[in-house]
Amino acid sequence: MKKFTVSVFVAFIMISQPFNLFAWGKKGHGIAAEIAFSLLDTNTKLKIRNYLKGTSIEDASTWMDEMRSNHSYDYMKPWHYVNVEKGNEYIPDSGANVVNEIKIAIQNLSHKEKLNDSEIKTNLLVIFHLVEDMQMPLHVGYGSDKGGNDIKVTYLGKPGNLHKVWDTDIIESEGITTGQCLELLKDISKAERKKWSDINIDQWIEEPRSQLKYVYDFNHETNILDQAYADRNKPVVERQLLVAGIRLAAVLRLVAQ
Repeated sequence: MKKFTVSVFVAFIMISQPFNLFAWGKKGHGIAAEIAFSLLDTNTKLKIRNYLKGTSIEDASTWMDEMRSNHSYDYMKPWHYVNVEKGNEYIPDSGANVVNEIKIAIQNLSHKEKLNDSEIKTNLLVIFHLVEDMQMPLHVGYGSDKGGNDIKVTYLGKPGNLHKVWDTDIIESEGITTGQCLELLKDISKAERKKWSDINIDQWIEEPRSQLKYVYDFNHETNILDQAYADRNKPVVERQLLVAGIRLAAVLRLVAQ
């Protein structure tokens, strides 16, 4: 199992890299977790709840964000995202990023007999959070603007940054719910749903990155995001939360075997 330790080298890397820490606020993560569980059979649900040892699926999905105030978990900060500049394609490497850490956690859980209960739970908590994080476009975005954190905007009259708009503000202002996201399944073809469910983490980055064109579709002279921007992008956020739920369900089925 990958050791959860902090080295001087890792600490240096963390300081030198931008932190795109938060994808989907608490509500968004909870919605994605609920979608995932709604797609699981009863036996898989029971196994996952047993591995979580009393932690709810909603709390499992936000655990990594809640640990941000505990500096013993600082080594996890680069795990939440991967930076690929505009016009470039993701090239797999061995760095600490959202793609690789999902793969590591899945690999760890493929050998559950070698793990104790705490290690199984920790790897599962990582999977809950990072699979969801990865489907937020700005968590597979551009390091040049720190996944939108450096872009100051005014959203519906309130100042903030582009990253926050996508992780929290659109979900809250537009009242997005689990039910609304699940309604989209009616219009998703079997082929597309299967594509989303196939567990190929390196390729998963392509779908959320394809949504970045909508994220950055605003007047960059004023950086004012109005109701029209919210209306255009509510379906994008709903879609990405649905993708997150479908992909999380696929991984949970796999690790519960």
